[in-house]
Amino acid sequence: MQDDGCRVLILEDDEQIATVLEDTLREEGYEVRCVPNGREGLALLAQWSPDVIILDLMMPVLDGPSFRAAQRQLPPATAEVPVIVLSGARDARAQAEAMAAAAAIAKPFELDDVLSTVGRLCQQAR
Repeated sequence: MQDDGCRVLILEDDEQIATVLEDTLREEGYEVRCVPNGREGLALLAQWSPDVIILDLMMPVLDGPSFRAAQRQLPPATAEVPVIVLSGARDARAQAEAMAAAAAIAKPFELDDVLSTVGRLCQQAR
């Protein structure tokens, strides 16, 4: 159980995946916000500071790579929030590396992989 109030922002357009991630992380003690696209993610970053971002690559309105490019132009405290790419794209790891993401997890994923990666990055952020 995680209890230091680590904040996680999830950008995921698949409602079922978003709900599973959000519920699981909340049960583990994380403070979680979830949005369905990059534009809403950027708007949320203007008023809420996460410790970790879980980012889908393929989303409507503003996709993962475009969100990450915009995030990296923000002030350092926000630009440097570590990103976990969560994607079913065959080249997800290569895209994650190109975006300087902290980690990449392939869909379908194991919740334990997500929890351990988020936990590790939250500890590093503190």
